[in-house]
Amino acid sequence: MEQTIDPETIRAIDEACRASVPRPQHGDLLRRLALATPGHRFEACARRNGWFRPGGLITPTGQPITDDIQRWAEAAWAMADEDGGRLLAACRGDATEAHLRSEIGLPDRHAEPIVTRYSGITHYFVSRYASAPESFVQLEVEELREVTSHRLGVGGAVDSVEDLVAPPVDAAEGRPVGTPIYRLRRIHDISRLIARLALQGNGEPAGALRFFADWKRSRAASAAVSAYWLLQISGWTDGYGVERVGIKPVSSRTYSPAPVPQGVTGVDLANELSRYDRQAGYPMAWYFDMVTGLGVPEGLARAVFDQWRAGYRYLPERDANCVAEYCQRPYRC
Repeated sequence: MEQTIDPETIRAIDEACRASVPRPQHGDLLRRLALATPGHRFEACARRNGWFRPGGLITPTGQPITDDIQRWAEAAWAMADEDGGRLLAACRGDATEAHLRSEIGLPDRHAEPIVTRYSGITHYFVSRYASAPESFVQLEVEELREVTSHRLGVGGAVDSVEDLVAPPVDAAEGRPVGTPIYRLRRIHDISRLIARLALQGNGEPAGALRFFADWKRSRAASAAVSAYWLLQISGWTDGYGVERVGIKPVSSRTYSPAPVPQGVTGVDLANELSRYDRQAGYPMAWYFDMVTGLGVPEGLARAVFDQWRAGYRYLPERDANCVAEYCQRPYRC
């Protein structure tokens, strides 16, 4: 987690997430967040679902054995001297491996334990605190539901810890184990991340820096970046041991405007750009979809720029300057 928010605030947000009951409109969570962070007003803006994560291990009656199947499997694999056959026999309750079964923490009852996994949804919340495009906090909260995956010890031979933990190819989401919960994933002050990205400097400015700069100087500045875009944050350590950060804007729209037809010019092109922006919800949407690779071809910028030079001034000068600079130095986020 990027430590751009003070630790006390992070702890308060984490406690609010853990204490909240998941609801479709997040009413309980938003109420607790308001109490935990009086200086912020978080709003739900998007969600990403359809992912799974390894869970734990339970008995057939639902009693927990471990909440970390990966750690348990690694320890059990070592105790079985990396012998998959012995380990599966212990899981099945074979009398010949009763001692190993006890060592790896399985109950005496001879029934295969059940591996669980988490079915997850990531919810994104934002809180703006100033007028600059990057002046907002982005909060990511996971909604997790533990579900059964498969019985340990049933199936083919295993040759590694990964084989032991991985569900069968035909495994489907099973029955729920307990109730859904919220967990804090991470929180970022985007303004500070943008400043950090600028300091990394490797010659040509990062695409995200140009994205925010273009937003600020174009008509898009009348709208909030956080109302239409999520920021995908990545971090890594380079070959010199320096920690780096990456930022990629990702559209939070649930739909896409109809594309601008190829070959239109003059008034028709002006009307198509206006129509695209209107469907997207803010000015210059076609441009920002283009620089992020959202189905708008780079050639549209060249067509608009050529029209501008030919005297078709249907864009205000500040928007045209963004397009002109892009044509001279294209970039992608």
